[in-house]
Amino acid sequence: MFRLKTCLAAALCALAVGCAFGSNEALIPAEDVVLPLGAFTLADTYVQNSDDPTLWDRSGNEGAYEHYTLRQEANGYWLDETFWLVFASLDDGSDEYLMQVATPEESVDGGYVYNYAVGKIVGERLFIKLPDCDDLPIDMINELELDADCTLTTYAGLKRAVAETKGAISYTTYYQLR
Repeated sequence: MFRLKTCLAAALCALAVGCAFGSNEALIPAEDVVLPLGAFTLADTYVQNSDDPTLWDRSGNEGAYEHYTLRQEANGYWLDETFWLVFASLDDGSDEYLMQVATPEESVDGGYVYNYAVGKIVGERLFIKLPDCDDLPIDMINELELDADCTLTTYAGLKRAVAETKGAISYTTYYQLR
């Protein structure tokens, strides 16, 4: 559950039931990183209405809307100067991206945990969906040696898991980019 909370707070990711993909080290190599956000510097959060999926509601805690500042630096983006976001193109030729968010965490070696999402940019909106271990076949879970936290250890394993699950989930969050 900690991984899901940090993913939302840090990484432009939505809350989801289940176990989101994560790792204890960055899995996306520098040579695969792309910079699709251009000159956008702000992102406001919207979530799909659970009663009417055609409606999107401002997301927030305790009446405060979730809003992030974005700043590109080298091969990624700082979110509120605390979280590090990188993108990689998916190997399937789609217009979707694999997203990796580094979230500060003092209790782990290296000081960060990493969470993964799939994103798609449509105009000035970045739509997000969270792949989930619950959507993987048990054979793949065993083959990738995933633990209860759905911790991945290789980039190849991450790409396989995302490819297997990306059709099983839908976009339930977007970020209005400005």
